[in-house]
Amino acid sequence: MVYLLSLLLCSACNDWLDVDPVDRVKEDKQFSSEDNIKSALNGLYWQLAGQNLYGGQLSQTTLEAMAHYYVYASEQGAIASDVIHQIAYFNYTGDRARGKFADIWTNAYTTLLNINNYIKGVNESSAVMSEAHRNILLGEAYGLRAYLHFDLYRLFCPYDANPDNKVLPYNRDASIVLNHDGYEENVYSTPGEYVALLLKDIAEAERLLADDPIRDPSSESITSELSEDFYKNRNRRMNYYAVKGLEARVLQYIGRDADAAAAAKIITDLVEADEVFQWVNNNEISTAAIYNYIFFSEVVFGINNKDFGARATEWYLRDNVADEVYVVNEKNLLNNIFPEYQGSLDAIIDVRSYQWKGSPSNVLPSSVGRFPTDASYVSLKYKTVSEKIPAIRNLQPLMRFPEMYYIRTEAALKAGDRTDAVNMLNAILAKRGVTEQYLLSENISENEIRAHLTREYYREFFGEGQVWYYHKRIQSPAVFNGSAAGSVNVNPGNAFVVPIPDKETNI
Repeated sequence: MVYLLSLLLCSACNDWLDVDPVDRVKEDKQFSSEDNIKSALNGLYWQLAGQNLYGGQLSQTTLEAMAHYYVYASEQGAIASDVIHQIAYFNYTGDRARGKFADIWTNAYTTLLNINNYIKGVNESSAVMSEAHRNILLGEAYGLRAYLHFDLYRLFCPYDANPDNKVLPYNRDASIVLNHDGYEENVYSTPGEYVALLLKDIAEAERLLADDPIRDPSSESITSELSEDFYKNRNRRMNYYAVKGLEARVLQYIGRDADAAAAAKIITDLVEADEVFQWVNNNEISTAAIYNYIFFSEVVFGINNKDFGARATEWYLRDNVADEVYVVNEKNLLNNIFPEYQGSLDAIIDVRSYQWKGSPSNVLPSSVGRFPTDASYVSLKYKTVSEKIPAIRNLQPLMRFPEMYYIRTEAALKAGDRTDAVNMLNAILAKRGVTEQYLLSENISENEIRAHLTREYYREFFGEGQVWYYHKRIQSPAVFNGSAAGSVNVNPGNAFVVPIPDKETNI
């Protein structure tokens, strides 16, 4: 793989993103042919799969600890438990937690600079290629720029930020140097300005991807095989429908629920027509030699994470004590996330329960007794061995279409249509193997619908980094305990406000 450009951090400076000038010769060569341009785009995906972005913190580790998936200690101790402890108590300024957020910020804005250089390089390139291919390559980059900017916004911008305040930089410049004296006034955007730029990038990505092969059902752009054709395996890339899904996320987040539902419906209509994306075949989930725990056919957008299996083994599957692995408390899983089934994993008929098993050592308390005594579980979602669906291997899912049903559910509730909201959720439950006795009643209250929707997010999106964003968006007054049954009350002004890193604000 050719890595994108030589953007080097200046270690002699205090500024976190002062960059050395780009090597012009290397840049020119990088964009001299379609093959080189494709390699450069792969380099962007490679960066996104880094452990400090979607290969870890923004998917499986930090964000999931913030959502109270994982067991957390009653006091600080060692290794993984330290940062989980700080985050679980919403101490986002603790030493280890603060370092995690600084790593996310730094890697995200460095990647955004690379994306901007890529867009600039492709626009200026004289490489011979079809307009259709050039548009796809550029459309993916615009979509990735919007996707990453949106997650920075969801993470670092207070949900109720003063509309007149400058909150974050939306970086569209290939040469910008951040964190210089006075740059906040010049580079930072207000919430309204930021969202406007975000929607502008989404619209441009949608325009450029209008002829994405994924829109042609006869193109076989999504297959169970790993294709050498760069324009295949489109659910492993930022494709047209991923852009529409991102649009739905953004519009929902800013309160435009009806518009969000309209964007989401473009994807759910495909599902209902059995085109492009399909519900997982429940028989594939735990069948040996398949282990389709990520529900491959439901993935709208994912990235190739070459360290996928190794990280999953390190984080979940080691035979060790609770200080050193990410585990889910038995009562959190059985009584909070799947409470309908009388506290037994074997009694859960929802096929999403197949994604969980007892932890390798049944990770019990450490020797100093800082952890609960309940048994613990780990997720099999990232078990990647598959002989029958090779395209599952190393696929980190970042968007799956059930989320579009949830977006439509909330829009229906906002519109006062509880019947439609219940029907939407029951459609998902039925696809997960849930029998009629466990489906939602037509007479269920709005509060009960919302409580069920919260459980759905926990069931559906483990390791995909969506649950904490959900809590922040609805400003939840409580989140699951994490280390026991029940919930804990939270102050949204504390639990859902991650401060911008010191290295960014201290010049």
